Amino acid sequence: MPGGSRHYKFVWTDGKPPKYWVVLGSAFLAFCFVWVMLEIFFWRLGQTTPDSIHCSSRLHDGKLYYFPTIVLWLHDFGLFVVMAWMFVLAAIMAFYRIIVPRNS
Repeated sequence: MPGGSRHYKFVWTDGKPPKYWVVLGSAFLAFCFVWVMLEIFFWRLGQTTPDSIHCSSRLHDGKLYYFPTIVLWLHDFGLFVVMAWMFVLAAIMAFYRIIVPRNS
């Protein structure tokens, strides 16, 4: 592979990733899917009149839309959550993998 090491490779210490890493990775992929769908359909989740669920507001095209608080929070900070989650998974990989000589 271009740019890759020719003499060493990284492997997990016992040959496969830990179960908690697999669970965190699967939850990460599910969160990313939900976050991308939220970004695609964000304005369809808002309404122009507030109710008990739609209580957080956002101005768009001169109209005030009301959204559920969690939807608005994920819209504003979802990218930071994704980046922090990627950092945690990468840190786990960095500390629980070892470098071994390549056989081929």
